[in-house]
Amino acid sequence: AQMAAWGGNVTMTIRAAHNTFTVVEVADPNEARLFKEQAERSGLRVEEDQRRYPGPSVATRTQPLAEETPWGIKRVYNGAVPNASFFPSAVTHPLCIIDSGYLLTHPDLPSDATAADPLQADPAGTMYFGGDLCNHGTHVAGTIAAIGGDGEGVVGVFPGAPGLKIVKVFGEAGQLDDPPGWPNEACGWTYASELVDAVQRCVDSGAKIVSMSLGGGGPSSTERDAFQTFFDDGILIVASAGNGGSSSYSYPASYPSIMSVAATDISDAKASFSQFNDEVDIAAPGVDVV
Repeated sequence: AQMAAWGGNVTMTIRAAHNTFTVVEVADPNEARLFKEQAERSGLRVEEDQRRYPGPSVATRTQPLAEETPWGIKRVYNGAVPNASFFPSAVTHPLCIIDSGYLLTHPDLPSDATAADPLQADPAGTMYFGGDLCNHGTHVAGTIAAIGGDGEGVVGVFPGAPGLKIVKVFGEAGQLDDPPGWPNEACGWTYASELVDAVQRCVDSGAKIVSMSLGGGGPSSTERDAFQTFFDDGILIVASAGNGGSSSYSYPASYPSIMSVAATDISDAKASFSQFNDEVDIAAPGVDVV
């Protein structure tokens, strides 16, 4: 009731990282300023909820006649991908991917992936994890877990990785442009608050490693503090350093608690589009990895 009295509309309450966060929507910048003033006089911390965008795909691909292993996957292993006996057939703590979903019917992806958020498990829901109208999350999942030895598609870094957990933050059904096109509202952006909630969903599902191929230019103290708490709790969060081709910082990758990954090309040089700064932790193949 107090939020409404100050001119705010509560859109979400998030319980994550041992804390509770309230997301409030206001009508315009002037009302936002007034809301912030009143809330801070009452001892609350208020900040803008920063936008986070999916990392654009830079790969182009024609349909191969048979299964192929992208150069980048081979480079990760300094040669050939190990045989199937190298990889565990079951995991205690699954990998969790936060993105635009996971095309569950894709023939080259593991069919046992499930929703980390139970609310995204309903095929009739607008945020069903098993569909991907943006195709970005499915691409990311393929780089991680595309099945090897099935005679089609590509091979991932962990071929057929078992028990993947998925949280969809892009690609809500019913949010498409009219007429449809790319980019569109559904695939355009999410918010820092939603990423904090998504990581908590991953953690609740048992995941210890979280992948996020996304980011944005504005830092958020709420997001930073939450990710630090996840890190302190033993969660490894990996995020794209950014595709702006500059030394500017992209978030959440540039928080100290996040493993920031830059991109390299086939010559092991920095990819022309990759961010580069003192928060980058590692670099990995990122050009024409399909």
